[in-house]
Amino acid sequence: MKKVLMLFFCFLVVILESTLLVRFRIAGIIPNLSLVIVMSIGLSDGCGWGRGAGFFTGLTHDVLFSHRIGYFALIYYLLGHVSGYGHRILRRANLLIPLILILIGDILFGLINFFFLKFLHGVTDFPMYFHEIILTEASYTSFFVLPLYCLITWSSRKLSHFRMKDMITHRFSNEETLMESGSHGERT
Repeated sequence: MKKVLMLFFCFLVVILESTLLVRFRIAGIIPNLSLVIVMSIGLSDGCGWGRGAGFFTGLTHDVLFSHRIGYFALIYYLLGHVSGYGHRILRRANLLIPLILILIGDILFGLINFFFLKFLHGVTDFPMYFHEIILTEASYTSFFVLPLYCLITWSSRKLSHFRMKDMITHRFSNEETLMESGSHGERT
């Protein structure tokens, strides 16, 4: 159930980025909520969860918006994996650390995109791109980091002990107990 909910969060954010948030652009930039979700999952649940969320989110971006399959999947996968290392640090940390880590991840995401999507295709005006695209996106994204991070960590904690298999087993054992108590009542 936890995997399904986390993948649903990832898919929902990709859809929100492409539909609703397009209307709230600042200088043509929308916040990178996909990165916030992927890194939040990695920070709250570890490397494995971060990789899974990153790969799913990146692949969704690739299929829906890119003509290259695997580019964003690899980047989000790696950022989810790296953010998973922060899982051990954040056991008792304040909310400033996830904010800083996710903003560093967003800047790193922008630098990777500049190198592969701009620089290798002849765009060499890095200072302009860094200031107008990367920093603008990072500052816009920063407004959404804490609410989304808190939502992911809260839902992760709530669902960490919830397992569908245990719930089904518990339900059947309760029904058997009720049936046994009902059948004993008829005999007496």
